[in-house]
Amino acid sequence: MPEGKGRYDVPSWDRRLVAAGVRDRGLRADYTTAARVFARRILAHYAAVRLLVAPALHPHVVAAYAFLARTDDLADQGPLQERLPRWDSWAHQVTAGLESGHADDPVLRAFLHTVAVRRLPHHWVHTYLKATTEELHFTGHATEADFQRYVDNLALPALMLIEDLQYEGGGDEVFRSRCRSFAEGLQRLDFLTDLTDDLTEGRLYLPQEDLDRFGVTRADLELGQDTAGVAELVALTCRRTRKSLTDSRALLDSTSPGFRPLQRALLDLAEHQLSRVEGSGTSVTRQAVGYGIRVPLAVLFRERRRLRAGTAADA
Repeated sequence: MPEGKGRYDVPSWDRRLVAAGVRDRGLRADYTTAARVFARRILAHYAAVRLLVAPALHPHVVAAYAFLARTDDLADQGPLQERLPRWDSWAHQVTAGLESGHADDPVLRAFLHTVAVRRLPHHWVHTYLKATTEELHFTGHATEADFQRYVDNLALPALMLIEDLQYEGGGDEVFRSRCRSFAEGLQRLDFLTDLTDDLTEGRLYLPQEDLDRFGVTRADLELGQDTAGVAELVALTCRRTRKSLTDSRALLDSTSPGFRPLQRALLDLAEHQLSRVEGSGTSVTRQAVGYGIRVPLAVLFRERRRLRAGTAADA
């Protein structure tokens, strides 16, 4: 089928910009820059968004992902003494941009336009920036309650910068609560899959009270110890993650048709990655756990087939 023809084809980037109402030449260039940033940073996610999100939503989702990627890089890369002034400058630009609608950075300009057009609630951006500022000095979660606050203040707002784009002005309370389950599941999964990298960088996100419960020390994790305590700690975190992701399935009922294929793929891939973690056991302390290749491709192709068959609004 020729590009640009049919209901569920993969239209060109220009046509997607038109579908999203982005017609100004300068603004189109900003969105194109955002797309490049997103693709360079998270190519697999970019491919999924490119193939599965409705054209009218696609540039806006790209802008949000690019903004999150740019923000995350500024907050995480380099020594702390270099990051702090750089982060303060960025946070000020974002805050000022929300008020004025203007910015010097092209990624930020595209995101601000998306915020305005989709009427994204500003409180998600402010909460996310505040929590990221605090994250620069993160020392660890003492308790499960600390982790839950982390989800509310950082993980959920970051997710909502993407999820809330489905609905102009944001979704309702039921939608938000279901997104909250997904945010918690994704965050717990991230703690497990990135455990080795986080430990190398001097960070440990698993609550200290969980380590204490099973008699596990930080050194046990840093040394990749294969002990009963470490196995129990990983298993507990996996069970909690599985419950959150299972609860997140209800999110599909609150997802707009144009976003549902991507939502379904993200849920399936998270559960798949968790299964890989469960199969890895204590080795997650010694090596990061990814998605693999076969299953992600199968999920992507399945959703594309459903789109072509015109069944994306089902299920």
